[in-house]
Amino acid sequence: MTGVPPIDAPSHVYYFQVGTGTWHGSFAFRVTSWSRLRAGRIGLRNTVLVAVMQLTQWVTGKSQLASTIVAKPSEGAFGEADNTVRLSKFGVTQYLLRESYVLDPDGTGVTVHAKEQFGPVPGILSRSFTYPAEIHEGGLSSTYHMPLLGDQWTATYHVAPGHDGLAGHLVCGWAIATEEVRRVATSPGPAAG
Repeated sequence: MTGVPPIDAPSHVYYFQVGTGTWHGSFAFRVTSWSRLRAGRIGLRNTVLVAVMQLTQWVTGKSQLASTIVAKPSEGAFGEADNTVRLSKFGVTQYLLRESYVLDPDGTGVTVHAKEQFGPVPGILSRSFTYPAEIHEGGLSSTYHMPLLGDQWTATYHVAPGHDGLAGHLVCGWAIATEEVRRVATSPGPAAG
């Protein structure tokens, strides 16, 4: 890392002070407009994934979410962090996401390198992609601009008072998803995947 970055940079607060550790909670997904989904032309594969996610949530309820964030403050120009997110139901992986956050020296910008997998079988419904994020003043909220399921999503996250919880709201033109997690360990244990 070049130079010594300020300890209170929003991205350092968010990933290194608040986010590091293991988080558990729930994930909910709901299609808000089937007509907009069809008009969005997200492709057959993504349409099937959306339908399966919606059906699974209708029948079995929210998915379990496990996330493990590992801070790497001495890597890159301004630090990095890794995050493994696993959505599951009845112990079966529905979605696995491995992300590397590369923090920008401006203290707020983040480049996210992601690898996702739908379902429990690696390599079949998988892809890699990159997208931007921004950590807001104070380091207790963020916005991610994520290409998911064939469309552009905006995800906003807010840290709870006490820094032991996080609420996420993900939205696109035809669906909404929410995440509610609580910290279960302050130092990372085994990866969630």
